[in-house]
Amino acid sequence: MPWAIKNRGGILSQLLRFLPLSLLVVLLDQITKYWAYYNLRFKPDVQVINNFFKLSYAENPGIAFGVLSDIEGNWKVWLLSTVSFIAISLVTYFAYNAPPTKKLLIIALTLILGGIIGNLIDRLHLQVVIDFLEFYVGSYHWPTFNIADMAICIGAGLLSIDILTETSETSADVEVE
Repeated sequence: MPWAIKNRGGILSQLLRFLPLSLLVVLLDQITKYWAYYNLRFKPDVQVINNFFKLSYAENPGIAFGVLSDIEGNWKVWLLSTVSFIAISLVTYFAYNAPPTKKLLIIALTLILGGIIGNLIDRLHLQVVIDFLEFYVGSYHWPTFNIADMAICIGAGLLSIDILTETSETSADVEVE
């Protein structure tokens, strides 16, 4: 089969060890959004930690921090879904091609992958993304978010750490020579 995925030096088996993390993110994200939809929608916010954290149902028709929320039309859903499919393809490609020794990189990419898929499911099913976690201090409110958003942010942070440690290791190798 010319189209079959080849296990190049254990990379596929390495990737498959971390894919359950993406699945876990998607499952937790969808379960908590389902709970939020049926328990928070049309109801008052639930204070969890006074003056710091509450559960507050929100539907985000845009992207991060509500960007593009004001634009009307179905084309936006298809555009954002297409961007998500492209991102899924790129993240999968990079995770598949990552050296098996780069565990932090693979974990970062699988967290990002799970987050993208979790939000894409909402966008395709509801045409909006459900958010319900809200942190605030005084009058400052962080934008409402969800488990998928958390996974994307944590994955991006881990990816940054991986890049920075790779850069510092590379520059240390250059200095030794």
